[in-house]
Amino acid sequence: MKSNLRIPISEAKFVVLDVESNGLDPQKDKILSIGAVTFSDNQIDVSNSFELFLEQSEFSSEAVLIHGILKNGNLEKISEQEAMKKLVRYIDNKIIVGHSITFDIAIINETLKKYVDDKLQNKYLDTVNLYKRLKGGDYKDSNPTSLDILSDEFNIPKSDRHNAAGDAMITAILFLKIVSRLKQRGVNTLEDLFKVKRTLI
Repeated sequence: MKSNLRIPISEAKFVVLDVESNGLDPQKDKILSIGAVTFSDNQIDVSNSFELFLEQSEFSSEAVLIHGILKNGNLEKISEQEAMKKLVRYIDNKIIVGHSITFDIAIINETLKKYVDDKLQNKYLDTVNLYKRLKGGDYKDSNPTSLDILSDEFNIPKSDRHNAAGDAMITAILFLKIVSRLKQRGVNTLEDLFKVKRTLI
């Protein structure tokens, strides 16, 4: 999907995405829930947030300890196929943002393969990579970059952690804070944002 990367960051449309799953293998594990929120012009559109819970054919008691989603809980759930339709429609042609987003995109694409001969074509940005680039020479590969750790560093309340919609909102705030600091160093367009280097420090 082609995008005009020369526009100011404030004019771009983003969707922040988070997936809760029953494991960490995109090829065999299943999506349990999806949370997302859109924003543009540095404004998060809370009224247009997105949250889905998927019907489960498998159950992992270990995973429940993290995300709290029960196989037969009271949450309204929809089929995997319907969830993919709704998600693709919601994402549309926006730039995807997420924390360690490559996993989320991989498991979504594996799920999409069951129903359509296609995958997400959207450009994406990872808040982990942006954080590393922001820190530049101060960043060490051994430094932890979990959402909890970065939320503390950027003074972001950690409500609804390990809930897809809650994590999407936290990630959206984190992204805006990182981008705000990058803008102070001359990162103003999408092209700048996608090309920004760790040497910026």
